[in-house]
Amino acid sequence: MKKILGGILIFISPMFSQASCTKVTSTSSLSSELIAAGYTAGSWIGACNQSNCTGNAGLQSVISISSNDNFMPSGSLLGSATSSFLTAGASIAYTQNQILFRCDIADADSLYEIYGTNSTYDYTGAQEVEDIERAYFTYLSGVALRFTNMETGEYYSAYWQSKKFDESNWVESGDYIYIPASAFSDIKTEIFKTTAQNYTGSSVTSNRYFYNQQLTQGLVAFRGPGLSTSSIVDGTHIGNNHPGWYTNYPGGFSLYGITFIKGAACVIEDYPSTVILPNTSVPALNSDQSSQQLFSISLSCEDSAVSSVSTSTTSSANVAMGFLVNQSTAVTAATNLGLVTSNGGLTHLLDTNYGSSGVASGVGIKIYDESGTALNLLTSTTPATGNTGGWYAYKDLTTSQGDSTDGITTYTGNFTASLEAISGETVTAGSVNAQLQVVVSFQ
Repeated sequence: MKKILGGILIFISPMFSQASCTKVTSTSSLSSELIAAGYTAGSWIGACNQSNCTGNAGLQSVISISSNDNFMPSGSLLGSATSSFLTAGASIAYTQNQILFRCDIADADSLYEIYGTNSTYDYTGAQEVEDIERAYFTYLSGVALRFTNMETGEYYSAYWQSKKFDESNWVESGDYIYIPASAFSDIKTEIFKTTAQNYTGSSVTSNRYFYNQQLTQGLVAFRGPGLSTSSIVDGTHIGNNHPGWYTNYPGGFSLYGITFIKGAACVIEDYPSTVILPNTSVPALNSDQSSQQLFSISLSCEDSAVSSVSTSTTSSANVAMGFLVNQSTAVTAATNLGLVTSNGGLTHLLDTNYGSSGVASGVGIKIYDESGTALNLLTSTTPATGNTGGWYAYKDLTTSQGDSTDGITTYTGNFTASLEAISGETVTAGSVNAQLQVVVSFQ
């Protein structure tokens, strides 16, 4: 008798856990351990094409362009700034410990910062100028823009590039990896004059142009499993491949808000890198004596340049010069001591580490012109603040050397740096090391 053998074949499908990342916009995504350690979270927009999304790269608010290609040739650097991603990446600054993304522990080998130009449009990073490496056309004719990732050293390009995150960039808690804003790279922004005219949105028909284009020009995104950006492959053209924009793009940079002024200009030709003041004593300073040193500055100016602090632009671009206190700690210290004018200028230059151990206190450096008049010092390059803000018509501080050649003349100014006691403050012994930058700009 035949037997019929019956059976059931059972297939069991294996269950796999899918590693994934999420955007963090609330502390509810953080562990209690992480919160106790001082980490935070909050809502953030991302690099959208609006003025309230992109960050401020730290460039000066007014950028001067000479209309003379011989005086200022193509490739001339018009402005430069190196900025922290925390303050430059978005219109609302991130904090050092602000968490932007959370990923599973299993994602550790798949987390990247990716970056490049917004190559969706010809004048936001799609088209490279011919005369400057990795500089791209902007909306403004004659102006090219270049970004540099300060960790990799690579110029941004129209094609995606990446920097891999590792345990030195993130913090772990429980089953998760958390990516703070501090993990993303700082950025260098450079603006150049270019004669290339192939792609542009506008030309300067007057001598003043406010850059009001809100389109993002530099992009920083996060790539990790589970996010739409995970499909982005290095080397692909950004204009045709930007999934997840702008939700997973914590960094965006543009020139929005900068005023470009074109006309006959001046440039700084010669200046001392260091001015050494003679040693002095506390009793001498308390007796109204000072420690002084002379120094000189030379400018090269187009003969048609207009020397003025006026912001009138009906017929000319006015040129002014000043001395900029470029260390924020020195500005803060002077402001706290009340050494500030009605228009935000400073009367004294203080040590970069004023108030620290070993640094002299109760003293500051004043700058005098050749006639012995004390000059106010700039705290920013914002124009239209006049003498009280630290701007002076360049011919008020310098003298023509009468050497006009090809329409360009040299102007030289003699100045005195004077270390003096600050009225109402107690002088204590110590070192004094301060930084001051001479600037010349259209108003």
